[in-house]
Amino acid sequence: MKKLISILMVFAVFMFFAACSSSDDNDDNGDTGNTGDTGDTGDTGDTGDTGDTGDTGDTGNTGNTGNTGEEEDSEVQLKYKKADEHAENVSSEISEANTAFAAKIFGALSEEEKGKNMMISPLSISIALAMTINGASGENLEEMKEVMEFGNMDMDDVNEQFYHLIQSLVEADKDMILAIANSVWMDLVFEPRVKEKFLDILDEFYDAEAFAYDFADLDTVDVINDWVKENTMEKIETIIEEIGHDTVMYLINAIYFKAAWTTTFDKESTYDGQFTLSDGSYKTVKMMTFKEDQEFMFYNSGWEADDYNVVRLPYGRGKFAFYGIVPNSGSIDTLISDIAEKGIDHYISSLVKTEIPVMMPRFKFEYEKSLVDIFQTLGMEKAFETGGLLELAEDGEDLYISDIIHKTYIEVNEEGTEAAAVTAVEVGETSMPAGFYGTRPFVYFIRDDRSGTILFIGKVEDPTVED
Repeated sequence: MKKLISILMVFAVFMFFAACSSSDDNDDNGDTGNTGDTGDTGDTGDTGDTGDTGDTGDTGNTGNTGNTGEEEDSEVQLKYKKADEHAENVSSEISEANTAFAAKIFGALSEEEKGKNMMISPLSISIALAMTINGASGENLEEMKEVMEFGNMDMDDVNEQFYHLIQSLVEADKDMILAIANSVWMDLVFEPRVKEKFLDILDEFYDAEAFAYDFADLDTVDVINDWVKENTMEKIETIIEEIGHDTVMYLINAIYFKAAWTTTFDKESTYDGQFTLSDGSYKTVKMMTFKEDQEFMFYNSGWEADDYNVVRLPYGRGKFAFYGIVPNSGSIDTLISDIAEKGIDHYISSLVKTEIPVMMPRFKFEYEKSLVDIFQTLGMEKAFETGGLLELAEDGEDLYISDIIHKTYIEVNEEGTEAAAVTAVEVGETSMPAGFYGTRPFVYFIRDDRSGTILFIGKVEDPTVED
């Protein structure tokens, strides 16, 4: 086997959210003995030492300290049990839907981003769109469900499945932080029209915080961005630059992920290596590796055209993993097209525990994209026209999705992975229902309607200024 078979290039869409099957988890748990090495990974790594608390001390009361350690271990195991129970309740239908959607949208975006780093969070996009679909109606409802691969599932089932999915992800590993936050932001003048049922669903199944602010107030942009910043540990600082005059609502999902490798790369072995770009040129990068070959789940399909290598690098207790796929001879674009066609599961179904060399570059980048064009390409068109969100608000005939904004961040190094994602679905209204909304500068006059005489005429630019 060639020494360089595991140089990993692909920044795949599923690389930090893909969980392995239970049989793969058991196979890889043999590696978890090294979790104690993860102490360098910041906040997540420190928890790796909790199991040693029973052995500490010259305090003279080591028995009590041991009990504390046992209690902490018991509490951790209880959290694991709850998370795993929720994972068992996630149906194959929603898992297959999310995986198919991930491959589909990743393939479509890759066509636009050839030669560029790119990463999305299908989970973040799916949650934000699932929340929005609860306000959809008619043909738009069917289109949105089809594009999201929800098929014949009704939204009650979809919502319940996303509840179990979200609950299965949080507190799933003490050596990992995975925080998921949802929110809905409404213009003050629009909020009274939003249907109570819609907000109740977002609260019950998505734990979405509901906020009402004056969208004409420039400070509202900062308030929304501060929420995003807080819920991504400052990795993503803004999601909107300004609020358009027609915007009446934002549905936002934020995800933060930080995890330590089960087997950490050896920092002292990191070296200046060559990375071959798609155009055939080379760049010198910091290449991570191990002092000696390690045992990982691995598959090599061969060395002919379109063949590839896959490796699974687990995090923490082995329930989450980074999967890297590198083409052996073909291009990355061909590989991504094949992934979109064959599905992600095709590439990870034949993994076998193998002792192999692994070399992977450190990398860190951010990505931002409006997803409107991509969703239209995938067949979701009615959502961007009026009349398809009748279940969201009263008198909602003029509502439509005006934008879908997506931002991500990722850093991969010797200790582990840190990543974040935000998706904001922006809802606009072409015309407000009949009524006077003096929420922005306006003209006024005082008139004698008998003769048509104008007594006074003026404009209000800033109602707080009295001079």
